[in-house]
Order: sequence, then C-alpha cells, then structure tokens
Amino acid sequence: MAEKEIKGVVIPILTPLNSDETVDVDSLRRLVDYLIDNGVHGIWASGTTGEFGNLSDDERVRSIDAVMEQVAGRVPVIGNISGASTELSVTLAHAVRESGLDGIAATPPYYYPSGQDELLDHYRYIQDRVGMPLWVYNIPQTVKTAVAPGTVATLASEGTVVGVKDSSGAGELLAQLNVLCEQGDIDLLRFLGTQFRITNTVGVGVHGVIPGIGNLIPDACSRGWEAGVAGDADTIRECNGILVTASKIGLVAKGGGPNAASFGGMKSALKIMGILDSDTMSRPMRQLTDDEKLEIPAILKELGLQN
Repeated sequence: MAEKEIKGVVIPILTPLNSDETVDVDSLRRLVDYLIDNGVHGIWASGTTGEFGNLSDDERVRSIDAVMEQVAGRVPVIGNISGASTELSVTLAHAVRESGLDGIAATPPYYYPSGQDELLDHYRYIQDRVGMPLWVYNIPQTVKTAVAPGTVATLASEGTVVGVKDSSGAGELLAQLNVLCEQGDIDLLRFLGTQFRITNTVGVGVHGVIPGIGNLIPDACSRGWEAGVAGDADTIRECNGILVTASKIGLVAKGGGPNAASFGGMKSALKIMGILDSDTMSRPMRQLTDDEKLEIPAILKELGLQN
C-alpha cells in the first residue's frame, strides 16, 4: 500500500492552460491551494478532467510536477500515466517517478481493444518496470475496454495494484468486486468517479470518491463525504443541494461534447473567481462563448462563490 492513508474526496484536478495550450503553472498552483484549503483529502493529477488525452507527455509531466511541488506533502497525490500502449505508460511513469507521487494510475491501453489476459500483462508489466503503488483506472466509455472485477481482484491479490478508480458507472460490477475482495481477504482501495454519490458512498463499499465537480465546489464535496460517513442528514441534504446547483455549470455550453461543456464551464467559473488566469481548452474541445459565459455569475452567486 501507499504510505499515506488515502480515503475521502480526491479531486481530479483541471489543467489550466495558456493560449498556446501549455500548462499555466501559476494558475494550477492556485487551484491546488483552493482545493486543499477547502478540505479535499487528495488530488488526482493529469486525469480525464485534466485533459490528459489532448496533452503532450511533456505538458503532462509539467502538470504533475507542479501539483506535487504545490501540494508539498499536505495530501496524497495520484498521477495518471495512461498511454495508448503499455510501454508508453511505462515511459511516462519513469518521467514522473522522482516527483514523490503517492501512486500512479493507468487505464487499459486505448485505440486497440484489449482482452482481460492482455490487461493482466499490462498492469503486471507496469508494476514490474516502475515499482510504484499502481491503480487501475477503469473508464471504458473513453478507452473501449472495461477491466473486469475478476481481473482487478487478481491483480490486487498478487500485490500488482493497490487501488481502483471505477468511473464505469456499473454498480453491479463494483458490487461484484467488493464481494471478491471480501471473500478473498483482498486489500484494495476502491474509489468511485462520481458526482451524485459523494454523500452515500459508505453504503456501496468504497473508500472514497473522485468527483470532477469538486474543482468548483471542493468544500461541499469534502463536507458531504464526511457527513455521509458520520450520518449527518442535515449536512448531507445541504451538500447535495449545492451539488445540484453546481451541476448547472455543465449545461451552460450550447455546443461541443459533454466533457468540454463540463471542464470548460468549471474553468470559466474559476477564472471569474480569480483562481485561473485563463479558461483555454485543449483542441478540439470547444471553449465557451462570451454569451454562454454570461450565465455563470448567476450560478456562482447561487453557490455563494461570487467575489
């Protein structure tokens, strides 16, 4: 296992970009502080919310290094090193190995679909070559291939992986993984990539959540998770209400894909709040228009986040 305890709300941090699509390190550092100052329990760097699939390895390394330097040991950090092949993932893992990450995460290779036997080899090879705490990043809607519960359990039982981020949305498969871990006495950190299950994760057998919306409302996410653990019904209701309001940010865009709408909405909101200098998106993701951005101040006011 990783040395630090990893549980609770881990934020998949946005990657602020300059106009030339290089990492805006100063804005990224301010975002790190905003998240930690509002109680998050960890950071997931260079993930889907961080637009990793559109960035060069050099920019991904720059973003991970900047996050690590700014966090300075205050919370655990997991770095996503996913690549289109196993060897490309290993190469990126070696590039961030000295940064002090508390773990690395990898999706199945993307472009070519993989069999479960190939995925076993994929994760074993990464662990053998890199030797860092390794997480399975299960997000089949973007990489074509799902990592089956039996595959995750096998990898965890042999010590190849220490955790899983399940962004599949397949609750029955998570339940199966929970049973396999229980029956096999398997030690595995289980996290959900979710937005509306932050406050009730205790009931689904996971150790925490990795919600993209937490970039905008880290306090509500952190308090909501803690309230769920404590059974504080009033705070759960309050935080769920904030989550519903914050979700409007992804509806501001009238074009583009859902990821661009979500990430772009949050970036524009954080720019208005003075945390980011720019709301640039990596192409081909569509940036919000000036007219669309006019809707954001009202949402921020409702959230109590307007300066």
